[in-house]
Amino acid sequence: MVLDNVLRLFEEKIFAVQPKANLLFNQYNDRNPEIDLSDADEIRRKNLRNYLRSFLEYPSVMVIGEAPGWRGCRFSGVPFTSEFQLCSGILPFAGEQSSMNASPYKESTATIFWKLLRDYHPQFFAWNCIPFHPYQSDKLLSNRTPTNKEITTYLVLLSELVLLMRPRQIVAVGRSAERALEKIDIPLTYVRHPSRGGANKFKAGMENIFGRE
Repeated sequence: MVLDNVLRLFEEKIFAVQPKANLLFNQYNDRNPEIDLSDADEIRRKNLRNYLRSFLEYPSVMVIGEAPGWRGCRFSGVPFTSEFQLCSGILPFAGEQSSMNASPYKESTATIFWKLLRDYHPQFFAWNCIPFHPYQSDKLLSNRTPTNKEITTYLVLLSELVLLMRPRQIVAVGRSAERALEKIDIPLTYVRHPSRGGANKFKAGMENIFGRE
């Protein structure tokens, strides 16, 4: 597999650890018996491996988001991707449902993301500046903005990933990703996050980027 070194990094620094902060959930190394299947963490690791295997060469662009959302990467294990997309066969890679929900979860951000960028895969690699799901106290099925301390904690991992991938261009989707990359002095192109009415600006920004590739 072309991205073997990336998988090894994930196995060492993500799969085998517990988050240092409260209210961060490691979807690759933990499960909640009330909402996750009994082998949910294993399924999510497998889904991420499937994503890595879909690359036959190193991508020229890295797309960096904020953190896993509960309707997306929290259950799919793949950034900017929902269970529904993995199970429906609409993406260049496949996966399985890890939630106990009656049907695979959908996420609006993931839908917008892949509707626009599917045809550009595998030119880009999607990841988040925080690999784990930030949730609100006593509410696992929720999202929250990561703290500056949480972002800083995982900057070393983000730096290592960039060094391994060596992309020609890095795209920060949203202000949190922009701030994280600026902290480690990585040149970037900012693009509006597609949520909360940002879909058109996200589309315009990404089309401009891939139009230059």
